[in-house]
Amino acid sequence: MSETNNVSLGSGTLYLNGVDVGHLKGNVELTITRTNVDFKPSNMTAAVKRFVVGEEVTLKASMAELNCANFRLAMGHSGAITSDGDFDTVFSYDPASFADHSTAGSSYDAIYFGGRKTQNEVPLEFVHERPDGTKVIIIFYKSTSQGELMLPFAEEEVILYDVTWLALADEDRTAGDQIGMIADEVTTA
Repeated sequence: MSETNNVSLGSGTLYLNGVDVGHLKGNVELTITRTNVDFKPSNMTAAVKRFVVGEEVTLKASMAELNCANFRLAMGHSGAITSDGDFDTVFSYDPASFADHSTAGSSYDAIYFGGRKTQNEVPLEFVHERPDGTKVIIIFYKSTSQGELMLPFAEEEVILYDVTWLALADEDRTAGDQIGMIADEVTTA
């Protein structure tokens, strides 16, 4: 039987490594792509068996809050890069030596980029709340950002940047439950 309480609209809240990334705008898109190989015996006209040989799960969101903490997560960094190349906690940086547009005594949160070959893997959770208060939750056990990070500084538009996260398999979990899950909160009457 149809249930109108399952009809919903709107976005939700995105958490990376347990951190709320802030305001989202537009669509949040979950894509699950499976690659299959069919076995069709030579004496049959149709496949009799299908095997899954690949799975790719991504989540794409448009983020609106411009700050280095979000950029770190979008670029696969868990923290700042220290002088010896290791990751550390958030740091302050004074770029006064690069330009004369800096205010005296001000400091900046900064992130370096370029040359790093690996990305940190972070858990991802997206929570969508229906009008009746029930939730749909998407979880990636491990994920990394994928693709480009473009910051469109436009004259008369809110700055949004799209980031796509790729779910990675967790080999320590049971087959069939290595990538993530979609949880649909149900009410009991």
